[in-house]
Order: sequence, then C-alpha cells, then structure tokens
Amino acid sequence: MTIEIQATTLCEQVARRIAPLWPLDSYVAVNPYWGFADRSFAELAAYLQGTVGERVIMDRRWYAEQVSSGKLSLADIVRAAEDLGLGGDEEDWQAYLQTEAESPMRLPLLPELMNRQGHASISQYVLEQISHFLAAYYDRGQALWSLPKDPSQGLFAAWRQYTLHDRSLGPMGLRPLRRQLLALSGDATAARRWALATLELPEAAVEAYLLVLLKSIGGWASWCRYLLWQAELEGKSQGDLLDLLSIRMVWEALLRQHAKAAVLDSWRRQVRGWVFDDKRAEQEDARRGEVLLRASEIAYRRQLAASLRRQPSRRSQAKGTPRVQAAFCIDVRSEVYRRHLESVFGDCETIGFAGFFGVLLEYQRQGDRVARPQAPVLLRPQVHVEETGPKEIVERRFRRLRRGAEWKHFKLSAASCFSFVETAGLSYVGKLLADSLGWHLPSPPPDAAGLAAAERAQLHCVLPASLGMEQRLQMAASILTGLGLNRGMAKLVLLVGHGSSTTNNPHRAGLDCGACAGQTGEVNARAAADLLNDPAVREGLRAQGWEIDSSVVFLPALHDTTTDAVEILAGLDDPRLDPGLVQELQEALREAANRTRLERVLRLEPELRDPVAVAQNLLQRGRDWSQVRPEWALAGNAAFIAAPRWRTRGRNLAGRAFLHDYDATKDPDFAVLKLILTAPLVVANWINLQYYASTVDNQRQGCGNKVLHNVVGGTLGVLEGNGGDLRVGLSEQSLRDSASGLQHEPLRLSALVEAPIEAMDRIIAEAPALRQLVDNRWLSLLQIRADGSLLERRGAGDWVAV
Repeated sequence: MTIEIQATTLCEQVARRIAPLWPLDSYVAVNPYWGFADRSFAELAAYLQGTVGERVIMDRRWYAEQVSSGKLSLADIVRAAEDLGLGGDEEDWQAYLQTEAESPMRLPLLPELMNRQGHASISQYVLEQISHFLAAYYDRGQALWSLPKDPSQGLFAAWRQYTLHDRSLGPMGLRPLRRQLLALSGDATAARRWALATLELPEAAVEAYLLVLLKSIGGWASWCRYLLWQAELEGKSQGDLLDLLSIRMVWEALLRQHAKAAVLDSWRRQVRGWVFDDKRAEQEDARRGEVLLRASEIAYRRQLAASLRRQPSRRSQAKGTPRVQAAFCIDVRSEVYRRHLESVFGDCETIGFAGFFGVLLEYQRQGDRVARPQAPVLLRPQVHVEETGPKEIVERRFRRLRRGAEWKHFKLSAASCFSFVETAGLSYVGKLLADSLGWHLPSPPPDAAGLAAAERAQLHCVLPASLGMEQRLQMAASILTGLGLNRGMAKLVLLVGHGSSTTNNPHRAGLDCGACAGQTGEVNARAAADLLNDPAVREGLRAQGWEIDSSVVFLPALHDTTTDAVEILAGLDDPRLDPGLVQELQEALREAANRTRLERVLRLEPELRDPVAVAQNLLQRGRDWSQVRPEWALAGNAAFIAAPRWRTRGRNLAGRAFLHDYDATKDPDFAVLKLILTAPLVVANWINLQYYASTVDNQRQGCGNKVLHNVVGGTLGVLEGNGGDLRVGLSEQSLRDSASGLQHEPLRLSALVEAPIEAMDRIIAEAPALRQLVDNRWLSLLQIRADGSLLERRGAGDWVAV
C-alpha cells in the first residue's frame, strides 16, 4: 500500500470517529461516542483523556461526594470491581477516592504553544477564522449578504480562496502565510499529503494527532459528519468532512513553517514524550473510573429490580379487553403520564411504542420544495406523505410567512436598520410587554406557523395514492403487531404522539420526538390512524386473519410535554364512537395531566403545591421568552424496559425509564424483538449517552450556557457568545439548576428485556452495531425472568444472575 493510500485511509478512519450533529429544525440526540463503539468503554475513556483531554468518566471527587452523602456505598464499589475483574476491599477504594487524580499527558497542538501572554491567542484565532468561514459557507438564509460560492469548488478550495482574501491575517502577524497558501494546490487530497509531510509527525502519533486536530473544530466537524450521514442514507458520498480535516491540517502545517525555533523544539519534545509516555497508569485509572460508574448503576438497578420483582395481577386475565387503549411514545416523559392516566381511568390500558408508530415517512407541506423526514434518523423513510387542504389557506400561510421575512429584512438591511428604531420602535411596545409578561402564545411548531387554529384544522396529511393495497396492509399489520394488538383490541384506540410548546428556544426540536427526526409526532399519529381506519385496509386485514371489528376507532392525539395536555386531533365526529366513553376519556386525560404536572413541578419549582398554580406555572414556562428551562425533558433517563405492561403498571419509575411494551408470547418468530433491539433501543442509547456526555464534559460534549447562545446560519446550530466553535450536546440548564444541583445522574443505559436469552443472543450476533454497544459496555443488557429476577449479559451465552 502506497503512502498516499495509507494517508487517505487514515484520514477517513479519523473522520468516521466524529458523531453527526443535526440542524436546529430537526435536532435529535446523538451518541457522541458512536464512532468509537468498536472500542470498550474504559479503553476509549483512557484514549480520549490522553489525546484530546476529553473526560468520559466523572471525576472521582464526585463519586467521593456520592459515598459521603450515602447515595453510593463502598460495598457496591467492591462488587462492581469484582464484576470488572479488579480487586480491592472497601478500605482500598476509600483511599482511592481520597487521592487526587493526576492529569495525563495529552497531545499538544502547535497553535497552543504559540500563544503568548498579553497577545491575541493564535489557537483561538485559528478556530475563529475557520468558524467564520464555515458559518458563511453553510448559511441557510440568516445572512443578508451571502458568501459567493463557485459550485465547482469543494469546501477546501473555497476556504483557500476565502483565506487568500482574509485581511485578519495581518494584525495577527500571519501575513506571510498567505504567500505559502497561494503556492499550495486547491486540491484537498494533495493538501493533506503536503500537510502530513510538512508536520513530520512520528508514525505512532499520526492518527491521534489528526483526531485532536479535527476535535479542535469538533462542532463543525460534527455538522460535516451529518452531511455525510445524510448523503450515505441516499447512497451518495459527501467530501466536506475530509475537506474540513484538510483545512485544519493545512493550518497546522502553515503555522509550523511560521513558528519560532524554540516553539518548534518544545512541540516536538512534547509530541515525542506523548508517544513514549507509559499509558498504563491512564488505562488503570479509566478502569477504576468505570468501576465507580458501574457501582452507581448497580445502586440504581437495585431500586428498579425491587419494583419488577413485585408481582402485580395480570390485568388481561382479570378484566379481559379494556375499553380504551392508548399508545404513547416510549419517551421517559410518557411514563409519568401513562401511570397517572391508568390510575384515574382503570379501564384504560396504555402501550409503549416508538413515537413514529411504525410509519417510516417523510412529510411535505404544500408549497415546500423538499420533504422532511418523520422517522428515526437511523432509518431511511419509505413513504412520502403530502399535506392536503384548501388552496386559499396554503396561499394565506405563504403570504404571512413572506411578509414576516420581508419585515425582518427591512429591520436588518444596511439601508434601513438605523432608522428602523426611530420609525417603528413604538409599535413594539405592546409586543415587548406581552413577551416579558408571558401574555402571548408559545412559538408555534413549523406546521402551524402563519396559521390560525381553525385554518390548521382544515389541513390534513394523506398517504399517497401510489401506495398499493399490499403495502398498506403490510404497514397496518406491522403497526398492530408492534403495538401488541394482535390479540385483543379495544373499541377506542388512541395513538398519542408528543411535542413541546416553548418560545425563544433554538433547541426546541430537541424537546420534540426523536423517533420522528426532531418533529412532533402529530403527522405520524394522523397517518397511522387514517391507515388503520381505512375500511378497505380493515377488510384486507380480516381476510388475512386479523380479528379487528368494524366498530374499532383509532384516534390521533398529541401530548404536549411542556404543559402535559393531551389533545385529540381528529375523529371525534366518528359516528361509531360512544359519546359517554369519549367524555369519560377526555375527563381522565385532563385529570392525568393535572397529576402529571404536580409530579413534574416538584423538580422544576419545589415550592409550588397548589394545583392551579402548578398548571399556570408550567403554561407560563412555555410562554416565557427568558425561560432557560421550560421542562427537564429526558434528564434522569437511565433504563429501557421492554416487557408486558402488567410488569410495570402502577410502579413509579420516576420518569427515568423508556417503556416499550413487548410480549414474547405474541411474537413467535421474534421479529418484533429484533426491531426493538436494533432500533428503539439504539435510539434510547443515543439519548442516554448524549445526556451522559453533556454531564461528564460539558465543555467538549455539551453546549454550555444557554443564556449566551447565538443561532448561526439560520438552523445550523448555536455558538456560545459571538464566536468559537459550533456547540454540540445539551446546555448546562438542561442538566442542573442552582438550587438542586445536578438533575441528570450520569449512568449508562440499563436495558431490561423480558424475552428468551437464546433469541436475544441470536439477534445481537446478527447486528454488528448492537453487538458493539453491548459487548463493549456502552449499555447493559439484562433479561427479566418470569419471577421478576434479572440476568445480566456478560457475553454470548454468558448471563449472570443479578
């Protein structure tokens, strides 16, 4: 293999280590360690700490505080050490917790060593220069003056052209770099080869150094990784991520030619020192850190197991088919609402299912040029759904949106921005008061923008006529099987998607349904209900042996996770419905919402107790433009449970568990089990590890202080302040508050599944991505036995009693 091929392969390997970052209008949680899933948890913790300086495990002082407060016991630590093959008694671990951790040697970047006290930071300048260029290059309509782009140029060539005209190099004392850059080829591959040759890195340090370079602009690298992810879903390629690596490599090589001899000598010594540094101490510390993490997981799992071992009576045996069934998303916020709904409406059975309801669709509004996905980002949409409705309503929406854009342009344009305040400032007094006092409604979701409620009700989403009956029947059967409705179906079935209602919140989509690609679940619930209510589909299902009565009605609904109100979206005029049952259901939905708010507000506003004040407080949080925490979202998530509902019904899981209904007796070929383990479980793992990483190292895997966020590029992402890197992950306000401290306990996901061991082992063996997550301890997989006891998977065929 030639040196050029080796270099290209190595760069591609490094680029694949970066996790993608979805744009703000479809923001979803991402496992930041996805590119490293082939490595064990402790191995990666030591590697990232020793190269990038990125923390993967909480500081041992935090665990020492947990022991001191009684939340974690030394006995659990000793047990966790035994599980992971480490020794030590309680005294040894107590002594370890009291010692200070040594900072490992990490790879130094050249700009860091060029920084001088009292002078502008070279490393910060490099970051800002690249970030400013990328913000202009990828802008999605926010900038009034767009960056001229040559369609024939790639990202690297465009950056080179931009930098050759960049006058900020002079004040930084870097003007000579322009001449060197002018002599460099605009081809990204050639530039990478030149940069590697110029840097003269030790062979053992090349891969790690390239990773550190890409991580130094990690937010934008994640954006480019998203572009590659989307292209590969379509069977295409996308080269911007490699081009970005080329940009950062060229910057490093140019600075090497410019740096003083003393700085270069120091840099070479530190790089060589890193190569020959004994990594065993770092690896041992990472293993011990994983022991402390596992001890915390054992403590949490003990509480969870106690609930599961209690044997409730099987509802299906006691009362038969319920009068109402309500299918909710597996989101941890639904667990609280489901529990309260069942407590106030005893003849209602709730079901946990991924919020896209098995319909892998993309949705296109009238007037939009492209469709947006409404399915898990791991999967490619299979069905194209379009909006239908009166033409005049669509045109009215377009006119309103256009007027808003024109008004914004008038406010910000160079010709009118200075005179705008004097001419139109007083007209904003009412709006400023309404925003400040929370009198206005929350920001509408994208589909409702520019529409009144009555107008929105006249718009519908329909499956395409080109979708044949065979495909419709296959989809319907898949939905019913996934919901567990292949044995017993109520007369009224609710399909409840979820969304949120907030204002002045760039990360709003992150509060919506992750299984719907960062959108609300409304479109999916409507599409699934329309499909299952179709008389022709019903007839086809009965012909296939399904027992589905013509009187069964499916109704779409939406759960607002900010206010906990559940709204039935359509179908209430269906003549098959029992008016008394509908009224009883709606009253139960309202009462369940009140109880859910009361439970949730204990974390948000512990001093509130009056139910009316609670409801007003939660409603106000969604309207308040200064509110940095409209809800806690999925903070605290720690478990994924796939089991029959009777196993968890009536159990207070504190909104920490993803609940997916699964009954192995209804799944003879384990097709549903395979779907659960390879899709919803992986999505839950992504959510869990995003919260975990943002808690453990918010500087590198979180997005810092929400108060300082500025949107860049329209929907690209946020910066913290007026510059720097694109920020990834979650804000500090999403994880902790000043009064109660940390609200998300950093634990890896514990997946508890009530299914045969042999079936789970077979599915894991056939799914490489899932096998890496389980075998490398990025999540724990446990079997729930018939008596409620647990077995933990340590390897293929190796399941140990917990």
